[in-house]
Amino acid sequence: MAKTMGPAESNRFGVSVAKKLGADEAVLITVVSNERMARFANSSVTVTKNVNESGQVVYLAKGGRRIIGSSSNPEKGSLERFIGLLYKSMMSLPKDAAYVPLPSRGRAYKPRPDHDKKLENAEGLLSGYVQEAISSAEAAGAKRTAGSLEAGTVSHHLMSSNGTVGSDTNSRILLNIRAFTDRDASGHGLSCSANVRDFQPGMAGARAGSHSKRMRNAKQLPEEGKDYQVLMSPTVASNLLSLIGDFASAFSVEAGTSYLVGKMGKKVASEKLDLTDHGKWDGCLGARTFDDEGLPTQSTKLVEGGVLRSYLHNLSTAKRFKTKSTGNAGLIEPGPWNLEVGAGDSSYEEMVKEMRHGLILTSNWYTRFKNYRTGEFSTVPRDGTYLVESGKVKAPIKGIRISDSLERMFSSVRLLSKDREWVQWWEVDTPTLCPWVLVDGVTVTKAYGESPPK
Repeated sequence: MAKTMGPAESNRFGVSVAKKLGADEAVLITVVSNERMARFANSSVTVTKNVNESGQVVYLAKGGRRIIGSSSNPEKGSLERFIGLLYKSMMSLPKDAAYVPLPSRGRAYKPRPDHDKKLENAEGLLSGYVQEAISSAEAAGAKRTAGSLEAGTVSHHLMSSNGTVGSDTNSRILLNIRAFTDRDASGHGLSCSANVRDFQPGMAGARAGSHSKRMRNAKQLPEEGKDYQVLMSPTVASNLLSLIGDFASAFSVEAGTSYLVGKMGKKVASEKLDLTDHGKWDGCLGARTFDDEGLPTQSTKLVEGGVLRSYLHNLSTAKRFKTKSTGNAGLIEPGPWNLEVGAGDSSYEEMVKEMRHGLILTSNWYTRFKNYRTGEFSTVPRDGTYLVESGKVKAPIKGIRISDSLERMFSSVRLLSKDREWVQWWEVDTPTLCPWVLVDGVTVTKAYGESPPK
């Protein structure tokens, strides 16, 4: 019978194989995920699924050459063959001018004890949470609902040839629910948390149901223009602000696919805006103690008072930028772990009263970039959009598109709310703690003509 190894044994074995082959450096990262998922439609659960996966990421270096590969077969012989083929392929590559050796001294990381153990096997929790969300949506006015609930843990186990060893587990539970009344009247709600204690499925369902009721008889935008004030919910604002974390990757800057190129130390947003990346922090969903190069993660101020303070680095990009790694590797490219948007001092009601002529956006889909280098994008608001005139909500609106640039938009921040929410869903990859955000001068157009597509 083929021998399947546990994460620690798999990593030790993989590093030993790489050393025997002659590798100067080796990093083995075994990722183990345990996820429970439920999908529902027409207010009934349609699919439940348990997914338990394990895979290895292997990094090898020899004589200035390096290579990265991944495998999903933990069987001993298979891993040995995979590393052998990876090593052989590496030796046919030219030397990499961007190569930087791992630190000479290794580190030992203790496992974090703060993930929610109730989410290690959350199957028994799902049906109750789904029903709570559906019931809350219907009580708020919804006729039917659809969505998904995911819960589980992800563990990262690392070992490298310099002696670094670590194991880290994070947990999360994530609900998305859409509620419907009439055919075109819909609302969206979400709740995500690193633990059961802070999870609020009833709140998410009530929001979705309330918006679906309020969106009945939604109207077309009266006029297109560039002078709309837009009040973005944490769901919408986190979608756009989390993208700044991606653009702050030194890899994106080097590739020229970031509007933050050449702007270190310069103003890139309103002085009201602060954006920080956290490796580990209270309540964050994507906590990591160490990065993929075995360096400790940290908190990094990306934007402070509207000024760009740092890019995100791994060892290679840090050398080329003549700075230190920020603990954000990505063996190929650095990226954010968890983003925090600084809170303001306004309530939601105060922000609405401040609006002369604008729109409230509660959800958005299909954010796409016209030009990564300038940060020009468009996105489509859905599931709860409202016209505001002179501080009063006038009517639900459908069929619009927001077109702007990230720098111009966030340089025009008028107010930020005191209250913030964690957001992660299919439009927000990086968990983001975000307030409501009111911005001026946004370009709003109709997404289609007078007759919406069927």
